[in-house]
Formats: sequence, structure tokens, C-alpha cells
Amino acid sequence: MNTYDLSPSNLGYFVFSASDLDAWKDFSLNIVGMGLSEQQSDEQLSLRIDNQAQRFIFEKSSHDDLAAVGWQFDTEQELEQLVEHIKGENVEITLADAALCENRCVEKIYTCLDPNGVRHELYFGPAIAPLHQPFSSPVLVGNFIAGALGAGHFVAVTQDLPATKNFYLNVLCLRLSDYIRAELGPGGPVLDTTFLHTKTGRHHSAAMAAMPFPKKLHHFMVQSDNMNDVGMAYERCKKAGLPIVMELGHHPNDQMFSFYVQTPGGFVLEFGWGGIVIDEKDWNVRSYSQLSDWGHQQPAN
Repeated sequence: MNTYDLSPSNLGYFVFSASDLDAWKDFSLNIVGMGLSEQQSDEQLSLRIDNQAQRFIFEKSSHDDLAAVGWQFDTEQELEQLVEHIKGENVEITLADAALCENRCVEKIYTCLDPNGVRHELYFGPAIAPLHQPFSSPVLVGNFIAGALGAGHFVAVTQDLPATKNFYLNVLCLRLSDYIRAELGPGGPVLDTTFLHTKTGRHHSAAMAAMPFPKKLHHFMVQSDNMNDVGMAYERCKKAGLPIVMELGHHPNDQMFSFYVQTPGGFVLEFGWGGIVIDEKDWNVRSYSQLSDWGHQQPAN
């Protein structure tokens, strides 16, 4: 089988280590507009953005960073096919126990580590919330774009770009979307970012770049289907005194209108609207020379 056909269906969930669950709860519900799942504890905060039982998991920890990402497969057969491929790449991959499956609200999981120490959880069979408990955001006027496209995207920070690129492309079998190679400010270093998508085509579910950043994760993204939600979320952030990392702006590759805000974990959230979905029959890989068409300026101190 062509490795291109082994790609996961979507990025199904995120797992973060978090030192302050209360701060994340306030930020996620009242600023971002997520909702609580039924699975909560003193050691874990679990959140919804659609009809799946959970999409975002925050585990109590002494540090704050990306702990794991969950890659969804539509069938057990598709999951097992990629697992066999990963074993053939001499990457250690382990079948998870029932406790982890129950915690993640899925039927079956395999786990492996990438070169940066992030755990990748490959699974199928996500739990769906009961019909009488539809997701309803406390603050959005629209809805999050999730479902078959997955929970969103993330940009991984790496100091070994070739090894990380090899893992995502040749081990996980994600699909190449495009590149951005752009200066970080006038005369600054060039940021070389690779963008990757899954079968269902969100422009990128993962991206990677080597950059000076103290964490494994630069940012994760959630997307609304209503442009007004971007402006309203931006105003909520400003009113709450949260640090805006990049002002409102527009990306040339995924066509996303968005802004970036610092989260309680020290990494960044991109809140966006308008991101494209890739049609494989009509897609050519391109390389862009600017991070943004307009905007996305860093606020003046």
C-alpha cells in the first residue's frame, strides 16, 4: 500500500500538561467558548467543542506543554495498517491498556513518541456525547469547525527539523500541504515551517518549525464557522487583559483570518475563521515567502 493512503483521518484530540487547571477552565470556557465534558476530576480537565465526548484534555502537572496528540482512524483495519508500517520503520509503538482507552473515550489506542518527546496516540472508535447533550458554546455565536476535520491544528517546535519532518511524513504518513519560509521581522532569522494534512483535508493538522521557543508547542488552533467569533474572542481577550501575541491578520497558505493569544500554559492559541479544506484532486504544494498577507503584527509594548 502507498504510504500516502495510510494517513490518519484527522487530528482527533489534544492532551496538555497543565499546572493550573482552574486557569485553563476559565480561559477555555469563558474566553475560547469550549464546554465541559462529563469526564472531570481533580487531576484532569476535559473539554468539548462538538458532539464528541471530549477533544481537549488537560492533565495536572508541574509543567505546561503539549503532552500528546490523538490521531483518529475511521476503522480498526486502517489503524492496524499504519501500526504495521510504523513497526517497519523501526519506531517503537505500544498497544495502550484499557485505562488509557477509557480516559481518552476511545476503543483502541497505540502510542509512540516523536523525536521531540511528544506522545502520539493512534486510535479509532471515539465516544459520541448523548443526543440529549448537544454541544453548546457559552460565548460563540457560531460553532467550532471540528467533526470530520478534527479538533484543530498545532505547530510543533523542534531543534531537529529533518528528524521531525521524517517522523511526520514517513512514519505517521501525514500529507504535505506547503511551506512558509519567511524572515521573523526585518533582517531577522528565516523561519522554515512545513505544513501537513490528513485524509479529511483541513489545510494543516500539524506543522513544524525550528524556532527559539521554550516549549514543544508554539500554538494550537481552534476555528469557528462565523467570522464574528474571531473579533468577539479578540475583544474578550483584550477585556480580560490577556497577552495578545499577534494581532488580527490573514495567512496566505491556509487563508485563515485569526489572532494569537498567550494561554495559561505559556504557549499560544490561534483563534481563526476561514481556513481552507484541501481537495487532493486540485492541490499543488507551494512555498510562501511571508507568514501573513496582512496584519498579525506583534503588539507594541
